Amino acid sequence: MGFPFSILVAIVYILKALIWIIIIDCVLTFIPSVNRRHPIVEAIRRITEPMYRQVRRLVPAIRTSGMGLDLAPLIVILGLNFLIWIVIRL
Repeated sequence: MGFPFSILVAIVYILKALIWIIIIDCVLTFIPSVNRRHPIVEAIRRITEPMYRQVRRLVPAIRTSGMGLDLAPLIVILGLNFLIWIVIRL
């Protein structure tokens, strides 16, 4: 017998919330006037950075003409979506 339905739903909601936190983090990086020391911004970074760090060890940022493209958020979002897909199938 599988997990109780309510636990699976909670896991999916948590994973979806993480995806939105990553999206917010990405948007904040494009806004230069955001105070990086604001408690909310720091909390978002404390949540996302450990996930990014794991991916960055395997896939470094792409450097082109002096600019860098960090693929870690995209890869983490894809991984979280894969986890959601697995949880839904349980």
